[in-house]
This record gives sequence, structure tokens and C-alpha cells, in this order.
Amino acid sequence: MRARTALRVALVAALLLGFGAAPAAAAGPDDVIVTVPGPGGDPGGGDGTIVDAQLRWGLNAESGGGAFAGGCNFLSAGVAGDAGGARVWGENDGLYRAEDGRVRIEKPTAGGQWATASWATRCQDPTGAAVSVASTASTSGNQVVIDGGTGTRRDGTLDIRWSGSFTIVFYGGMTYWSVTDPRLTLDAAGNGQLTASASGYGTSMDDMTKWSPIAAQTIVLADIRAADLSSTGGFTVTPQYLGVLSVGAGQVARSGTNEAYWGSFPQSFVDFHRLTGQQGYWLTTGGVRDAAKPASPLTVSYSSAAPVAVPPSAGTGGTPADAPNNPLRRAPGTIAAAAPLQQFLPVAAPLTTQPQAAGLVPESRRGLSPLVGPLLGSAAALGLAIVAVLSMMRAFPWQRRANLP
Repeated sequence: MRARTALRVALVAALLLGFGAAPAAAAGPDDVIVTVPGPGGDPGGGDGTIVDAQLRWGLNAESGGGAFAGGCNFLSAGVAGDAGGARVWGENDGLYRAEDGRVRIEKPTAGGQWATASWATRCQDPTGAAVSVASTASTSGNQVVIDGGTGTRRDGTLDIRWSGSFTIVFYGGMTYWSVTDPRLTLDAAGNGQLTASASGYGTSMDDMTKWSPIAAQTIVLADIRAADLSSTGGFTVTPQYLGVLSVGAGQVARSGTNEAYWGSFPQSFVDFHRLTGQQGYWLTTGGVRDAAKPASPLTVSYSSAAPVAVPPSAGTGGTPADAPNNPLRRAPGTIAAAAPLQQFLPVAAPLTTQPQAAGLVPESRRGLSPLVGPLLGSAAALGLAIVAVLSMMRAFPWQRRANLP
């Protein structure tokens, strides 16, 4: 009897030391099945506890693209503080962070690697050139990376939570919002959602001096379908956007012109942005930046020590909208994209950036109303007629001086 017991102990010890895990007994409904991870923390593709997962996502190309005011849109680690109003951030404001705890912002480099972003590089593409609002293919490719996710894989399903925050900054800081503690839940078919707590600050088109904090609320960041959960290390999947219908948010109808990039982020996502003023930037509105809005691929690694390989090109979106030959038509008479903000907006003046039918931000619409041309022509003709009549009457000051004796 003692010999058989000793033999069992020896076999269990050998399995633990040599193979990394002991054979599990049949589990009851309340049991937690734990697989002892290998050196890299990878649970090996089976059921078990996940202790250090990594989440990597850039949301979309627009979140790293050029902006019509404020320079560019970018990501920042942590929850940004109160800027005091809708204004462009400065380097010394203390609002921007490249790293915050287990959260960091990374950008692709010209050499095909990933590097931690900085204030100096936040508006640059991988070559070091400034991102341009003139093309939806021009983007920094920045992504948020969050380590330390914990959760379980059980019967093919997945549940991972991350602790940490990051901030999505548009128009150089004129409008921004923050994401805190994302949670990913997927069923055995790879379908589910990435949710999180969202907060920020709101502005209003009717009162551009308005600047009010938004209470935190849970929203769906991404709807996910058919993620490949069979891989031992993790997976990359593009969240739902293309073909998604949004209600009550100003989404234009799908057409032959926009069908390659027509869609929307989840309904609760765009509903939240009624408060921030960013609603139109997360769905197809008919604006010139629509092709930069589709969701970018999202990557989950079960171990941050052995992350899934993500090519830097993934930071730019990976949809048909990202074709390099995708120039935008500029509306006549608008401000040059590279012009300093002070040329068309007082430094102290706030700006609401919610897209409206008339175009609230310079160049935010594809063109002018068909009535504008005729009206301008009529005004010019009337002005010339008035000048001609005054000249015939010799009513101009210099004409009267010429008649003096």
C-alpha cells in the first residue's frame, strides 16, 4: 500500500516538473480549471487561468490622422485631466502621457518595429513626416498597449479584464475622452464584445464656451465576430464596423461611393459621443474623412511576455479605405490644412467639433451648396454696378478733388 502511494506521488511530481501541469480530475460546474503556464505565461491554447494578457488596438486610422485644427488626433496613456475648456494641448500642460502604469502608446517606425510614442512624435507618420489631413492614408498608426490582463479560458470561451486607462484626443486636445478598465468576453465561436468605462468632457454647438465633465458609463468599444480562439498565443481580429447601421447619429445612406468604408462603431459607443461632440467621427457621415473611420484590427495576446506578432502596417487600419491613392477633395476657399490654428481661430476661443449638416469644422464637408456660386456671382455683379454708377456721378472723393478749382 505504501509503495503504491509513493509511486503515485512520484508520478505527480514528475508530471509537474517535467510537463508543467498535473492531470486534472473531472471538474464540477463550480470548479475552476487551472493550467499551469509555461515560461512565457502562455496557457497553451487550453482551458485555464490567464495572468498577464496584452491588449493592443489603435481604434481606427482617424485616431492617428491629421486634423483640420490643432495639428492631429492622437492617443495618450492614462485619464487626461481637465484642460479647462476646448483648446489645443501644450507640451507643458501635463495632459499628455506616453506611459501610465501598464498602459503605453506605441507607434510604428520606418524600420518595421514598434516604439513608444512621445509628445514630439505624436503627429508623425512612421517616416517622421507630419500626418496630413489631405489623405485618409496618412496616419501615425499609434496604438494603445495594455499589459497585465487577467481572466480565464473555459470550454472555448474567453473572459479577460485589464486595469488601466487611455485617452483618445482629437483636434489637438479640443475634444477628448478616456477609456478605463477594458473587458473582453467571447463565446466559443469567437463572438462577443470589448467593453469599458468611458468618461470625458462635453462641448456644445449652441454654446461653444460649454465645457462639462461626463460621468463614467459603460459602453461597447468593439463588437467582435469569429475571432480565432484556437491559437495558443492569441489572435488578431478586426471589430465590426463595415456594414453596421447606426440609429439617430447622422449616418448617411450606403451608396456605391461609400460602400467600401460605410458603417459605424457600436450603438452605445456613438450614443456616448452625443455628450463629447465627437459623434460624427465614429460613423459614415458623408465627410471627407469617412474613409479613415473604419475600425482597425485589435490584437489580444495571452501573455505579454510572448505577444502575438503585429506588423506595424496594422496600425493604419487594414481596410480598403487605407489605399495610398485616396486623396481628398478640398472645399473651395477653405483654410490650408497646414495653416497655424491662430490664423482662423483665436487662441482663447473654444471650438465644438461635432460634425453638423452645415459643416462645423473647416473642410468637414465635401463641397459647398449649389446655391453659393450663383449668390456670389449676383453679389459681385451688384457691387460692380454700384461702383459704375458712383463713378459716372463722379461721387468718389478723388473725383471730387479733381474738380476743385
